[in-house]
Amino acid sequence: MQRRTLLSALCTGMISVAGCLGHSSETGTPLPAGEVDFPEGTKERPEPPSPATEAAVREYVETHESRYVYNSLWMGEDTDVVVNCRVDSLEQRQWGYEAIVTCTGYSDSPANATATSAHADWFTQSYRYRVSANATHRQDAENRDPVS
Repeated sequence: MQRRTLLSALCTGMISVAGCLGHSSETGTPLPAGEVDFPEGTKERPEPPSPATEAAVREYVETHESRYVYNSLWMGEDTDVVVNCRVDSLEQRQWGYEAIVTCTGYSDSPANATATSAHADWFTQSYRYRVSANATHRQDAENRDPVS
């Protein structure tokens, strides 16, 4: 009987500690410094908001993702790129803000003397942004693995 009691107490303690560790790493730890790798194109990376208010972060993440998608679809000077983005959610965290941004888009490049016409689609995709005073992180909203 003592063995079962001891094992039960150990398991309960391990679960409690694991729960506390998971919670503190999500809310109590500041974001490490960093920037998103930004694709080359005609659009520049927007400046992070300072100060980071809810309205400023909302505008920043929508602009950042829109420009990211635009540059990803851009194929040259004659490219017509259409991008539509929206901020699905924005929540303040202890370390800054977390947002989900969804975009869809496409690009068309007309035929000319040296190339054939081209078309590219950016099917609807959502990304999680984490923004703090010293960092911007972007990752696929469907999984927690960092994308860039």
